[in-house]
Order: sequence, then structure tokens, then C-alpha cells
Amino acid sequence: MLEARGIDLELLQREWGMRLATLRQPHLRVPSFLARRFWEAARRLDGDEAIGLEIARLNDPGMLQGLAYLMQLMPDRLSAIERLLHFWPLASSHSASSAEIEGEVLRLRVWPSVALRPAVEEVDFWAARQVYHLKSFPGAPAALRELRLRRRPPADPSPWLRMAGAPVVFGADADELVLDLQALRAPRLPGSAAVCAALEEALLVYAEQTAEGGELEQVASAVLDSLPGEASLEQVAEHLHMTPRTLHRTLLREGWSFSSIIDEHRRLLAADLLRDEGLTSGEVADRLGYRELSSFNRAFRRWYGVTPAAFREGLPGQA
Repeated sequence: MLEARGIDLELLQREWGMRLATLRQPHLRVPSFLARRFWEAARRLDGDEAIGLEIARLNDPGMLQGLAYLMQLMPDRLSAIERLLHFWPLASSHSASSAEIEGEVLRLRVWPSVALRPAVEEVDFWAARQVYHLKSFPGAPAALRELRLRRRPPADPSPWLRMAGAPVVFGADADELVLDLQALRAPRLPGSAAVCAALEEALLVYAEQTAEGGELEQVASAVLDSLPGEASLEQVAEHLHMTPRTLHRTLLREGWSFSSIIDEHRRLLAADLLRDEGLTSGEVADRLGYRELSSFNRAFRRWYGVTPAAFREGLPGQA
């Protein structure tokens, strides 16, 4: 899909900091910072603001460890959403999802479960996948009443409007699909009960095998949880029951050092805090563990090529 869009896969992998072949490893969960880097690199190399929507067009029933296929076998779309929510932690280790019924509508939401926000392209991908599932059964009544996204309005909203086929609200207070409850309950021919049971059993086994996450994910989690302090390599190694030397070599095999993981989390969090929280540069520096504002400003210039103030002024909708 990416190569067909003209993206140089070698360049993508270098900018991402991960090999695409790694995604074929069993029991892999991508840490939040690497998920964010993937979408940053893909968007930069592709140039399409709607790349999350485009990648979501790929129809793979085996997606999400077979969860997408299980959803297709449910007797109605409401049951499919219930299965999605039940197994959601397998789909994403850095976001949470919920469904709330309000009168005649169901609000299907996603939000970050860690301090680092997902890329807007990842949220677009999530929303589009849900919409494509809802539309995948000919003759079923339309279920989507409104799509609400926290992201700022894109320069050209038409790809989102075409994908949704319903009103789209940008700059919303939550990322959610507003769905017609009666339409979701409309019955359809269910799949084989035996196949459903086998898929659910496989997902439960996968959940047990990935409960703790890999070393890279656990290191990233420790770094994120430690800010504005700073976890040490020795502390994290002890938590993982490894020697510092072994952990250092493990990270190097993944293409990272402990200090580069700290730096990357600070880079991404700095953008989130300036973009979403309305904090001053000094407050952001404090939240990231910088003792001196000048040190934060130098780091920010290295990351983004501009000062924090210029970054904020360049955001869409900013005066």
C-alpha cells in the first residue's frame, strides 16, 4: 500500500526507526512513540494530509490478529462493536476505547491511555476503519450520524466527508463516532459459531502472550512515566530483571539507545503540550524535566528547526 503510493520504503524505515519486517514478528506491540513516528514519517514522505484515511482502505480480514474478521462474523454491528471493545487492548497498547449509549445513539470513542497523544493520522485510520466496517454490509441501514474529531480542520476536508458520508466535525472535544443504535441492532446472517470461538480463543492466547509487552515498550513506558523526572538505565534494567549492559545491547539491536528514547519522548510531548495544552514555553520545559528554559529552547530548535513560540504561531488557527 505504501509503496504503491510512491513512498520510498527504505527512507520510511530510516525515518521511522524500525524495519517493516519487524511488524511480522509474533506477539509484537508497537510502543506509542514508534507509532507516532511512523505516521509522522509516512505523512512527510507521502505529502497527503489524509494518508490515515487512505491506508485504512486496505481491507485485510486478518488485521488486528483476526479481530476484524471476528467482527465480520457477528450477528449485528452492535455485537461487532462489543467484540472490538473487549479485545481493544490487543489492537492498541497506547489508546483506550469505549461505547456510551445516550438515548437513541451510541458514542464510540477513542482516547490516549498514555501521556503521549496518538498522531492525528492514526486517529483518522481508526475512524475510517470503523466507518468501512459499518458500511461493509450491503442493504444495512446507515449507522453513522456524525463523525467528530479533535484534530484541527484540514486544508481540504473533502476526503473525510467522502469517507464518512455523514457530517464531520473538526476541533471536537473528543474523537468519536456518533452512531444510530437502532441501525446497529439490525440483524444480519452470523458467521460460524465454531470459527468465532476459535478466533476468540486465539485472541485470548495472544493477550496472555503480550500482556507485559517487549523490552522496548517497557522501556518507553518507564521513560514516559518518569517525566518530568528522568528514569535511569540502571533503574529500568533492574525493573526488567536485566543487567544495564544487557538492556543497552537489547536497545541497540532495536536501533535505539536509552538516551535517544528519552529525547524522542521529550520531542513528541513538547509538540503535544504546545499544541493542545496552552502552556508557556517555561511550563512545557518544566513538564519535560528541563532545569533551564534555554536548554529546552535549544533542544526544540534541534527537533523542529524553530523556537517553541514560532512552532505555536505556525499552527493552523493561530494568530
